Amino acid sequence: STPLLNPGGPAPRPNYTSLISALSNLSIQYNLSVIGIALLLMDPMEDDDSAPAPIFPRSETQDSLLKSSVFAGAVAGQAIMGGLGDIIGRGNAMILTNSFTFVGALLCAVATWGEDGIYWELIGYRFLLGIGIGGKYPLAATVRAEGTSEGEHRSTEVAKGFFWQTPGVIVPYLVAWCLVKGFGVEKTGAEYKGVGEAEFRILFGCGAIPSAAVMFLTYLQFKGVARQRTGSENIVRVALRNPQLWRKLFGAGMCWCLYDFVYYGTAFNQPDIINAVFGKDEDVVMNCEHNILLASMGLPGVIIAIYNLEKLGTKKLMAWGFACIALASAALTVSFAYAPDNNILNFILTCFMIFAINWGCNVATYVLPTECFPVEVRSSFYGLSAACGKVGAFLGGYFFKMIADAYGYSAIYAICGILSIGGIGIAAGYITPYWEASLCGEAKEADTYRRSIPRKEAKEEPMYSAA
Repeated sequence: STPLLNPGGPAPRPNYTSLISALSNLSIQYNLSVIGIALLLMDPMEDDDSAPAPIFPRSETQDSLLKSSVFAGAVAGQAIMGGLGDIIGRGNAMILTNSFTFVGALLCAVATWGEDGIYWELIGYRFLLGIGIGGKYPLAATVRAEGTSEGEHRSTEVAKGFFWQTPGVIVPYLVAWCLVKGFGVEKTGAEYKGVGEAEFRILFGCGAIPSAAVMFLTYLQFKGVARQRTGSENIVRVALRNPQLWRKLFGAGMCWCLYDFVYYGTAFNQPDIINAVFGKDEDVVMNCEHNILLASMGLPGVIIAIYNLEKLGTKKLMAWGFACIALASAALTVSFAYAPDNNILNFILTCFMIFAINWGCNVATYVLPTECFPVEVRSSFYGLSAACGKVGAFLGGYFFKMIADAYGYSAIYAICGILSIGGIGIAAGYITPYWEASLCGEAKEADTYRRSIPRKEAKEEPMYSAA
């Protein structure tokens, strides 16, 4: 068979889908994760009277909303942009969603001024940013899945694009490390307000760069494409005729919701967790270095998960991923409860947690919706699945630190362990991939869908045809 992006002849169209997917995923996690270190530069929220006065003091409520508002936007973006991908075409929707990310990142960098309202402005701009981030999930995965060529394992190719979310977590801390070292470690607090503002504004502004690149590459990929839509079938009618889709949506969405609570609760509060492990005496540079090391533990987790995907499949990978997270959560619960002062042990177990949340579920939640749903509603239902995930991320971003401050990290990781056990049950009972692991063009489509969807051919048709 010919590549899906080049169904017409022997001269293939340039295929930028792998690069579009990689940069989209890098952009997703950079813009999600940057808030943690940016807020640390703006106000470490330390109780120590000897610490420098913060540049922009903030309340606990503002802190929680700043970390969670982006997910409220992401829920809207995933549901809306995923649907638009089926209606106006993947390329048009991809350019639109990246424009939200581009504008949102720039607004966070340059449109936030004044001490009184800066955080409330940031909350609004992060919501706008979230709309764009959310739309990237269904569109980047769908574009890559439908852009695979003969001989490529579709799910593995989607997962390879997702790999770049893990470097996306690390890059904000690398940028912050360079900025702090460049401007001077000692130049912190209200006394050096200009330096601090430059640092966090550059951090936010860098998030616009990959989105600009994705818009350009998407334009090149879809330039001259005569048809981007998936067909004339009404998306709602297709969904209503196939109640089994909603069961699959529950499985994919709930697993993503439970997982994202743990993942983003941990990721957004990583600088605070580092302070809980090593104490609050370390400076910003040391905090960045520890966070870079900690986030790097996710790289082998994602790489191993991609390797395991072809052999285990998404269902088993999801279940084993939740089991690994439950084990790491149990270890941290005991460690923070009975050995809170053992820095080495707690750091090692936190590294294990970062590995656990990046292996298994991290890849499976992203790949599964491309397998679960037929092409007619793939982008729409992927968006709904991802939106369920970001509901969990919103709850994790908002409540994780609140619970940790009130009851300790032992309590919050006990909750994470319980949620992970629930994820194992949902993965076992509600996940059935749409096709078995197979090569692109040889996917074993489920007959129940094809019988109820009036198409001339049972096989999935090429998505993008040249003009």
